[in-house]
Amino acid sequence: MRRWKPWIWAAIVLSGALFVWVWYFAPHAPVVAKPTLREQPEVRYADHRDAMAEVGIERYEGGKSCLGCHEDEARDVYRSYHYQMQNLVDDVEHHPAVRFGGKVAYNDFCGVIFWQGKQPLSFIGWSALQDPPDGYGHLRGAFIGSGCSMCHGVGMGAPPEPADREPTRAQLENIDCLECHGDPEVYPSGPLAVEEGLKVPVRTPEGEVRYAISAEQDFDQLMRRIVAVPSKDQCLLCHAFSGGGPGFKRPNLEPSLLGHVTDENQDVHLARGLACTDCHAFEHHDVALRSPDTWARGNAEVPECTDCHERRHTKPLVGWILNTFHPEKVACQTCHIPRYAKKIPTDTYRDWSHVVFDAELRRWSPEIEKGLNLRPEYRWWNEETRIAYLYPEPASVEDGRLIYQEPAGEIARRESLMKFQTEGLIFPFKVHEARVPYDALLQKPVPVRLGPVFSGGKLDEGIQAGARVTGLEFTGGYVTMVRYMAINHGVEPAENALFCFDCHGPTVRKMPWHELGYGRFPEIVISIFSLIGLVFGVAFLYWLIRS
Repeated sequence: MRRWKPWIWAAIVLSGALFVWVWYFAPHAPVVAKPTLREQPEVRYADHRDAMAEVGIERYEGGKSCLGCHEDEARDVYRSYHYQMQNLVDDVEHHPAVRFGGKVAYNDFCGVIFWQGKQPLSFIGWSALQDPPDGYGHLRGAFIGSGCSMCHGVGMGAPPEPADREPTRAQLENIDCLECHGDPEVYPSGPLAVEEGLKVPVRTPEGEVRYAISAEQDFDQLMRRIVAVPSKDQCLLCHAFSGGGPGFKRPNLEPSLLGHVTDENQDVHLARGLACTDCHAFEHHDVALRSPDTWARGNAEVPECTDCHERRHTKPLVGWILNTFHPEKVACQTCHIPRYAKKIPTDTYRDWSHVVFDAELRRWSPEIEKGLNLRPEYRWWNEETRIAYLYPEPASVEDGRLIYQEPAGEIARRESLMKFQTEGLIFPFKVHEARVPYDALLQKPVPVRLGPVFSGGKLDEGIQAGARVTGLEFTGGYVTMVRYMAINHGVEPAENALFCFDCHGPTVRKMPWHELGYGRFPEIVISIFSLIGLVFGVAFLYWLIRS
């Protein structure tokens, strides 16, 4: 029998290596497109200087300065989710209609803003650093925060009254119109306005804390640069700092997106000039969303990807496969947002049983674990949400875990060997966990008063204060609260999307088939076909060599 020459063996080995490289490694190498500069949307200003001069207004004092011309708009804001922090939600599983949102929920980041929607707990106050650790004594007395009202409530610090009540004059005056319609360079929204001293927490004669606009405001600049449509940066100054810090909460909404976005790999839509309001339409100042972990449910139409992208995948074979088999099972975000927390680490776990000093935030904080450039988790979502804890119901705890919120959806049944009946689409999620205090008798998480914790690291004092306000009892028990947060921002250029073998390779690297209800069947089938393909490939190569 004729022996093969060394170069033939080398060809076979190299062919096999090339096959393995293409199958396993080439699709996973990040495709880094060159950042592309594009024009950002033009800001349209509505100059109000003459209008204010006509009615004799010489300084901005919140909604009080705007009601003469914009009372109807103020009434719309009063009823909106941004002001009320709650909404009538009809897509919570097993609850036909429930009032839910930040005002009534115990959340896994900072606990409770209002206990049962009524008793303020962490809404507004004044916290200064009292007991800094060694090496940080120079920070003693420094202002560290005024509560969740720095973003929540878009107002001057008065708690919102129920939306079904006729708004009082005080409530309408409490609305801070420039929170959204100010130019971020002269009137930034969110924490920055408070940190820069533009909105100052002050105590009223009744002993309540409210915001006052600094007397040093440049009124002429404020009125000249009122924006007709809220800018991207004005939205991000709240949303990119939600959860108590930069990039903590929302996947792919981080401070690095402020300013002129040029990196398409971070967010192709913002880099190409889109603004937040291009997708998030407002109607009567209420924004419409449809997501398993957000609760705004306005009347505006919720956009779909295909509203702009009518032409889907156009490559001859792969495009046909994707257009035929994916639309009924896989959301666009799943392939086109392959990672999150791209430039700034995001909060993935926080432990309310232990406090540390955060030098970056210059305050005491629960111990927080962060991650950078993370792979999403994947779950079915059928446009309904499962919530394990709705006031006043007891929490549903299993194995020490309380699923605060998760998407509903699953494989309903297997119709044949290769066909499955599904409920929903596969979406990408960030999973956040938090170890929180718990009342085992009443089966409810115990809120924490944030002031004693943030200012002095006094965790037990903060927990006991929260227990007293809410009528709960803390005896040292904790549960782990879990939330699935939808990843809808951070779409990358098409060449960065997940490749077929990312999810359908012999050893699946991205898609957890068994967790999604398919079992190990897809992995076994794909592995068998891969092995058959390899055998036929080597046999064909051998035939070519022998011919």
